[in-house]
Amino acid sequence: MRDWIAREAEAATSNEDLARRFVAECRRTRTILPGFSTIERLCADALVKAERRIEDRIAHRITPALSENLAHLLENTVDGRITRFVWLRQFEVGANSAAANRLMDRLEYLHKFDLPADLLDGVPAHRVTRLRRQGERYYADGMRDLPEGRRLAILAVCTMEWRSSLADVIVETHDRIIGRLYRVSERLCSTKIADEKAAVRDTLKSFAEIGGALLGAQDDGASLDGIITTGPGWERFRTLVATASALTNVLAADPLSRVLDGYHRFRLYAPRMLRLLDMQAAPIAKPLLTAIALLQSGIKSDH
Repeated sequence: MRDWIAREAEAATSNEDLARRFVAECRRTRTILPGFSTIERLCADALVKAERRIEDRIAHRITPALSENLAHLLENTVDGRITRFVWLRQFEVGANSAAANRLMDRLEYLHKFDLPADLLDGVPAHRVTRLRRQGERYYADGMRDLPEGRRLAILAVCTMEWRSSLADVIVETHDRIIGRLYRVSERLCSTKIADEKAAVRDTLKSFAEIGGALLGAQDDGASLDGIITTGPGWERFRTLVATASALTNVLAADPLSRVLDGYHRFRLYAPRMLRLLDMQAAPIAKPLLTAIALLQSGIKSDH
């Protein structure tokens, strides 16, 4: 039963969860249940030991070189104010190119760490989340006071998890920048339509008058040849047609066509974003990934 509870402790999410599993296993194997306090103590001890085993498992996968680099997170400072470790975890979704570049500063720094691919193999997701949250609560001094294995495990997990989180935040920041440009474009299109309201009314009124005259002549059996000449005149008619064509373009304007006006903003961060992000998608999005790969290759050749 001790071997069983040791295995289950790694997968359990809490003391209560492990206790429920323990009771269910005792009933399945027809084992006499110990007292509640004994079960609680057994589960608590098993959870602590499981946490230590997982921390040691992660720490043993860290090379000496990586261990040294992770230690620098607690020693190096940014602008002489805060440690790299604290600086790296201070990120949130932004709304402009400056915010995007600040996020990419952190992601670019994290890319320097050569984390093993099997770092978190066999580690339950909730254990990874717990280690990351512990790292986000500690400051550098508190981290230095931890046992080496636990400290390395937390640093490695935070480094890997922050990479993923930063990538998501960068994409969301880019989304906000695009959304903001689109809303500005929508307002510009709406303003232009509102400004041309009088011109639209006058143009439609003129065409309605010409159309009414043509229909009246048709009904009376009169010739249609002189309707334009005796009415607005051909020069005025040409002006009306040109105005109608221009107004049609204004009314049919797509806000997306004006998003490209923000090209100068995209230049401030988009090439760097394409270099740093490892983009993957479902097979249906393969053409999009191919286009992104072409952009990435062009950016790399420029550098």
